[in-house]
Amino acid sequence: MSKLNMGPVKAFNVMKTCFGGFEDVGACKVEFKNYKRQINLFMGEYDADMVVIFVYNSRIVVLTGTNRYAMVFVLFTGIDNHHCNGTFGAALLASKTADTYIWLLRVFLKVVGSQPKVVVTDQDPAMKKAISAVFVDTRHQLCMWYVMHKLSLKVGVSLCNSTNFKERICGVVWTDILTPEEFESEWEVVIGEFNLADNDWLSDIFALKESWIPTYYRMEEMSGLMRMTSRSESENHFFGQVCNSKATLVEFMTHYETAIEAQRHMHWKNDHESRYKRPQLKSNYQLLEGQAADIYTKSIFCDVQAELIGIADCIN
Repeated sequence: MSKLNMGPVKAFNVMKTCFGGFEDVGACKVEFKNYKRQINLFMGEYDADMVVIFVYNSRIVVLTGTNRYAMVFVLFTGIDNHHCNGTFGAALLASKTADTYIWLLRVFLKVVGSQPKVVVTDQDPAMKKAISAVFVDTRHQLCMWYVMHKLSLKVGVSLCNSTNFKERICGVVWTDILTPEEFESEWEVVIGEFNLADNDWLSDIFALKESWIPTYYRMEEMSGLMRMTSRSESENHFFGQVCNSKATLVEFMTHYETAIEAQRHMHWKNDHESRYKRPQLKSNYQLLEGQAADIYTKSIFCDVQAELIGIADCIN
């Protein structure tokens, strides 16, 4: 239960339910708490050493630093052939400096062997510097979710809640049907209508428009990554369930492994369904649709199927 980030009290209550009563657990709540404390005392100063030994033997994740309370958890996340998040690697860093990130990206590049085509991050200036130094052939984009997530904070909650400003600005931002010229014109209209020309944050993100607005890279490969709000939200939630700022490094490592195991299980499950469960054909192009069902994974096929069905509406 500790691997699932359950505290001693919740673990005690779960075991009571499993065994049928408090008297059948074999220990009291205080003993559960004491057991947890004894484990931490046993780890003591060897906490980081134990993790380094584990990582050296398994070669799964890169770790550095020994500070239990002030480390940075960095994830390398991509999208697998089922449209699901996949973790390529992770690191615990002692600081968020450009030099630290440069070291991390070089290690990642050495392990993976090639630079990614696109990297999506938040607006961390140190990370931006590191990416330009190490991933010289990579296009660096800003995650739209991270940018727009700050909207209410930067322009005011009352403006976002009591007017249609948020709806208007999102309508301009979250689309790729506008040309760059149309986007800039629509943006100015909304900013002028709500008297926000003097808002420094809006001016700053507009100056960075080519790094996060879809219209500027709508024809590029993997451009849809930047518009997927659910990617960042689901990844934060997924690892947030196992992250605990008070955990020792060994505890954190076991929590991380539990999360990765769940992720891999879902990938294998999706592989199995794609390989052995044939989807129902629905379009008027059964031969083409059948070939797509043989080639693509289930998730990708659903996208192709929707396009094939839509073709019928476009043909005279």
